[in-house]
Amino acid sequence: MLCPVLISRDAELRQLVGALDAAQTGQGSLVFLTGDAGVGKSRLAREICDRASERGFRVVSGRAVESASPLPFRPVTEALMKIARTDSVPHAPEIDDYRPALATLVPGWGQSAADGEAEISPLILGEALIRLLSLYGGPGSGGPGTGGSGTVLRLEDIHWADPETLAIVHYLADNLMGKPLLCLATLRDSQPSAGLEAMRTIHARRAASVVAVPRLTATEVEQLAACCLATDEVPPALAKRLLRDCDGLPFAVEEILAAAVSSGEIVRGPDGWVVNESVTTGVPASILGSVRNRLAALGPQVTNLLVAAAVLGRQFDWTLLPRLAATTESATLSALDQAHEVQLIEPVYAGTGLFRFRHSLTRDAIISDLLPPDLASRSASAAAVIEDAHPGLPGVWCELTAELHKAAGHQVRAASLLLEAGRRALHQGGLHSAAETLRDARQALGPESASEPMLAIAIDESLSEVLELAGDHKQLAPLAERLIDALDAAGADPRRQALVRIRTARAGSDANHEDAVTQLQAARAIADRLDDPALASRVDAAAARCALDAGELDHAEGLARRALEVAERAGQVDWAADVAFGALEVIGRRERDRDMDAAKDAFHRAYQLAGGGELAVRRIRALHELGAIDMLTDGATARLTEARDLAHRAGAISTATLADLQLAHAWSLSTDLDRAMASARRCEQAARQIKAPRVCAQAVSVQSLISGIRPEPVEAEATAERAEGIMPGDPEVLFTIWGQARVTASLFNDDLDRAMEQSVTGRRHAGDTALTAPRRAWGYYALLQAIAGQEGRSAIDQARRAGAGVGWNEGYLRYAEAVLEGRDGNRDRAAELAEKGRATLASFAPWWNHLARRLVATAALADGWGQPVSWLREAAAEFEVTGHSRLASACRGILRKAGARVPRSGRGEAQVPTQMRRIGVTSREMDVYLLVAQGFSNSEIAERLFISPKTVETHVASLISKTGKGGRRELVAHAARTARR
Repeated sequence: MLCPVLISRDAELRQLVGALDAAQTGQGSLVFLTGDAGVGKSRLAREICDRASERGFRVVSGRAVESASPLPFRPVTEALMKIARTDSVPHAPEIDDYRPALATLVPGWGQSAADGEAEISPLILGEALIRLLSLYGGPGSGGPGTGGSGTVLRLEDIHWADPETLAIVHYLADNLMGKPLLCLATLRDSQPSAGLEAMRTIHARRAASVVAVPRLTATEVEQLAACCLATDEVPPALAKRLLRDCDGLPFAVEEILAAAVSSGEIVRGPDGWVVNESVTTGVPASILGSVRNRLAALGPQVTNLLVAAAVLGRQFDWTLLPRLAATTESATLSALDQAHEVQLIEPVYAGTGLFRFRHSLTRDAIISDLLPPDLASRSASAAAVIEDAHPGLPGVWCELTAELHKAAGHQVRAASLLLEAGRRALHQGGLHSAAETLRDARQALGPESASEPMLAIAIDESLSEVLELAGDHKQLAPLAERLIDALDAAGADPRRQALVRIRTARAGSDANHEDAVTQLQAARAIADRLDDPALASRVDAAAARCALDAGELDHAEGLARRALEVAERAGQVDWAADVAFGALEVIGRRERDRDMDAAKDAFHRAYQLAGGGELAVRRIRALHELGAIDMLTDGATARLTEARDLAHRAGAISTATLADLQLAHAWSLSTDLDRAMASARRCEQAARQIKAPRVCAQAVSVQSLISGIRPEPVEAEATAERAEGIMPGDPEVLFTIWGQARVTASLFNDDLDRAMEQSVTGRRHAGDTALTAPRRAWGYYALLQAIAGQEGRSAIDQARRAGAGVGWNEGYLRYAEAVLEGRDGNRDRAAELAEKGRATLASFAPWWNHLARRLVATAALADGWGQPVSWLREAAAEFEVTGHSRLASACRGILRKAGARVPRSGRGEAQVPTQMRRIGVTSREMDVYLLVAQGFSNSEIAERLFISPKTVETHVASLISKTGKGGRRELVAHAARTARR
């Protein structure tokens, strides 16, 4: 399970390679590699030593070891002995005077007695070491290593080094300059030692450099684990454990993986690694042994106190320990100080009274030595102490006490506390945490659920509420079925069954509309039987949502307004806010197709209603709807992105998924197609997870659209077919795939006949279905119909009735109207409408205006309106830059037919001076260069040249490279001088 590559050590390697380069030129140095135990210092040292060997360096190494009576010069002796085993006794004038000193460490290298008593000291041995190692490498060394690059001396773990070795390290630090030698010394900087003091002293006098090796981030830990397992993805359950237990230490990751593979907790299956939940791996023996050794050195009293702390968890409040360990406060503080000295614990924040074990594995190692009865007894005592110290168990104390009761065998009490913690998380809008905690509560209850049926029901009811707010119908549906049966068997109030059915219907109206209708019919029957208007209004609000999803817009609006009226009459009661919010959500989405201001007003009212508590998730939904209006009206995505991020953090999966779909649509209109594709793929994955097939199909359709925009639309058709297969026969999906995705690909391929056929097919698939969201298909359909001279006016009217006259669509509808006005002889009106279309599309990618103008140019030329010649020249230039060669060629072809001058492919308007032509500057780059000289920004240049800011950025980067300037500022100065000349 050892990782074959280094993960995230590029910066550290650059420093070490720099030191190696310097040593190769005779500028030797001492480098300390510091960091926590297990952070990868030795692995990094081995990597640089391997690179040194490849360059021809001689590498020797020695290690200090932990010992009560350290052997003098042990690491240096080990390094020299390795030389002695592979080489004969060195003979060179440089070391003749130092042979007696070397012989004291390597007896076979001479007889010091022949010359009398040799003078032995760290100073003498340090110089002897430098002279000896200089013989084994470096240009012109004349010794055994002649022709080599130099020598690397690696001294490992010098935090355990003897004083004599540290004295040699001091000498090396001051005397390696001018030698082809690099000395690497590794040590831990997280615990006091003589080696650490030596490093600080040497570094303070600038005689050595220090490379600190940090712990890995959570993402880097997963990368490391994936490399160890030779897989692309680590199983989520295993990743969670690694992130929790290894604390960013590569050694701990490798040890945990080795132990897990050995125990069978993770096994390789035909589809990769899987976690066997029935197997639990203990703490790796290497880590367990280290902890036990340190505990033994502390003595039984300190150990007893640390065991009490470990029972409380990785993080603990020290003020609870005197009662748990039956000791005094002063004795407790003294014990904590000793444990801190040996790096078992550390303070969390100064002045808080909170400590934590430095690694979770440290705490686990301590707990693993307790027998089950002892652990249960200690856990029960700890729970009692916490309940006495913190009445009501606020904050984290509730979950901690639940875990202690669970460890003590008090299953019912543990489940009750976890239910309370889950409800608190729900109230705060933390759906992820709430769902996980409530599942833990159900698991903790275990076999006791039969004797505590109402507690089990209460847990499942809270979990159903969480899953409904998250929009997770896949998880909710089976839970709701079991819960309804349990409520019926317990003879509970039938309103509770009705609420479960309402939640199931709201979460599943898109995934399974028929089942949602059935659930609401059953809930309405209960409301009618009990003559309960409050429950009936809840059913109405949910039924309005289902009707809206089914495209029954008028019916949805009627139900929503009836529910809203009942809720407003009820005033400030708990259920009224929920009903009013759901009704306003439906009303806002209905108004969005008719009146954006009315829609915005409805969503603002909903946002104000969702002021806090568990309604925080609904507040995110209202923000999402307001963000969608921003996107539709002016293309702004800031509020929608904020809603998406908040929904992800809260665990509101359905809201986050829809927001990702809308963002993918919005970003597909910009030049950042990679970001759009990432959002669409993220949406597809989430939609599959929550079983929302329509959303999934739309996400794949957007992926097809994005592929169609690219210069090489190779995947567009295959992706469209995949989207079509997700919901065969669905009118809305088919309209989007045929009228939007496929038409886009055909237009960017300049296949107008095919685009026309596909647009008509899409409209035919839509039929009379009232679509609930404006789509790009309407803009295409209206413009293509207008150009074809068939049903242009009717197509425009249909688009506007469908609510498509906003944002991007409005731009294409304006161009369509311009074509019709020009055909009727209203030239000025046609030009005015075309300009309005241009202004509307200006905030999107430039190619949308150029595409529209390429489509209307023939009509404009024929009917004498607008500026089709300049439009086509600008479009041809832009399409050349973006790689849409067929569109560029089509623009030039229309110009030729019109008898206008045709710009050469890829060329701008500016004349390129000889000196600029020599360095490869093109005419289009010269256009940009001259505007740079005037101080214009990229966006301003883009506007003047009718190209995208990204294209300008590419030209500027090319100009910087060709002129050899250091950046934009230097390029501006250079361009200004050139322009003046």
